[in-house]
Parts: sequence; structure tokens; C-alpha cells
Amino acid sequence: MIVQNWSAIQFQYVKVTISMVHSSFNHDLFRLVVEEIAGKEGVDVSTVLVNAEETTDEEIATKTDLKLNAVRRILYKLHDNHLASYRRIRDTNTGWFLYYWRIDPKKAQSLVNKKKMMVLNLLEQRLEHESNNDLYTCVNRDSSPVPFEEAMNLSFRCPVCNSQLEYVNNEKAVSFLRKRVEELRADLKAPS
Repeated sequence: MIVQNWSAIQFQYVKVTISMVHSSFNHDLFRLVVEEIAGKEGVDVSTVLVNAEETTDEEIATKTDLKLNAVRRILYKLHDNHLASYRRIRDTNTGWFLYYWRIDPKKAQSLVNKKKMMVLNLLEQRLEHESNNDLYTCVNRDSSPVPFEEAMNLSFRCPVCNSQLEYVNNEKAVSFLRKRVEELRADLKAPS
């Protein structure tokens, strides 16, 4: 698969993951992971969970001033990403189930490693594309570079404005990508 246009989300993953390459596991890493999964309100919910061994969603809603449905939505997101778990018991008075939630901040590291692997894969694809292709771009527009074969099929003319396509010297991009790929590989091999 050739990766030519990266979305803003992919760039954000690269930015966040590269910033995490040199950080050992800590509270800031955990906050960053939770915020990416569940937003700023998720950080509030996780803070309550970290400070309590086990608590109910109702207690979390009270402590965070969030609606109960919002708290539950956040807890489910954290649970889906294996950061939060719960135990369920039946209330003998009402017959309803009570859920006691707890959080494991150490599991954030494995989630970060999975994201790093995903980013590494994207960077390797991009590096392969940049290294194996001569790229051309329009002189008048900010457009995505096209490989030589496609530029040749277009007679080295921009399909939008008919301006000439010029060769793109991508040595800096290739060097940058190689460096980031090496950093991620080294970081993934290092013990967590």
C-alpha cells in the first residue's frame, strides 16, 4: 500500500508517539494515553480511579461533576482499551447490579507500544515510498507529490492547473523518516 497523503490523525499519532519515545512510564504518559482515548473528561475520571482502589460510576460522577452517562461512556472506552476493569455485584436491596471500577495505569505502556507499532508501520511505508520513487509536484500549487510514472502519464503537467511538474528533492524527508524509524525500532526493543 502506498501512503501518499497522511491525514491529520496519522500526523498526530506520529507526533504523540515520537514524543513518547524517550519517556519512561510515568503519570504524564498515562494522562496522555487516557486523554487520547477519552478526552479531558477521561483524565478527570481516571484521576478519581487512580486515587481510589475501587469505586462506582455514581461516586465518580459525584466527584467529577460529570453526568452519569458521560462517566459510563468514558469507563467503557477505558475498558475497551484494557485500562479499566470492573467487578459486578447484585445489590440485595434493589436487585440491581453495582459495578465497582478500578484502573491499571501500567497497562498504558502496552497500549502505547501498540500505537508505536502502528506508527512504525506507517513510517516504514512512507519511507519505502519516498526512497523508491522519484517524485514530482506542481510548481504553482501545494499538491501531493506524484511518482515518476504518474508524472510521465500526465506529460509532466499538473492535472488541475496544467502547470509543469518539477522534481522534488526528498533527501531531507527520507533522512528524517529513517531517523524516526530507527528511534521507534530501538524504543520498541528496549525493555519497558
